[in-house]
Amino acid sequence: MPVATKSNYDIDQAIALLDEAAARLTENDWFRKDWLFSVHGYPYPPAAPESVTLHVFRPHWFNQDKQGIHFETSLGEKQWKSGKIPIALHIFHTAEVPGTKIKRKVVTKPFIDSCHKKISTWPGYEFRAGLLGCQPFTKMLAFDFESFDSVVASEISRLCIELGPALDKSLAAALKKNG
Repeated sequence: MPVATKSNYDIDQAIALLDEAAARLTENDWFRKDWLFSVHGYPYPPAAPESVTLHVFRPHWFNQDKQGIHFETSLGEKQWKSGKIPIALHIFHTAEVPGTKIKRKVVTKPFIDSCHKKISTWPGYEFRAGLLGCQPFTKMLAFDFESFDSVVASEISRLCIELGPALDKSLAAALKKNG
């Protein structure tokens, strides 16, 4: 693969970079226990992809169709040229937990209540006005092409380790209460 530079966005190189970050994640014992990842183009077929997305999630987070709970980053031409990618948490792209009548906010509210203070102290993290929406916070993460995989894997590792248990707890409580 040719060396990536800001001037030559190429979707195949973007896929390779996110694949490398995902591979770095899978090297960790904590990841191998109960985490999955998906690297895929966006928008979804039949449209031609304009960017590449990395989802990191647990098997029970309803993310089989890429609409459930997941930590996400994406790399498109804009991010490629700016040297900054978004790191975000998505808590369901729909108003309800897929396959249930449970409202998203029944999961999101206890999670945000338990983690808002902690996340607010992390440099670069910004909460959206609608904390209970599908994407409560984002960080724009600076990168260079030489260290892309380690920078991305490090930040996503932090989210998985620090926030994964709270997401599990909020989801389990919502499913139990409404099950």
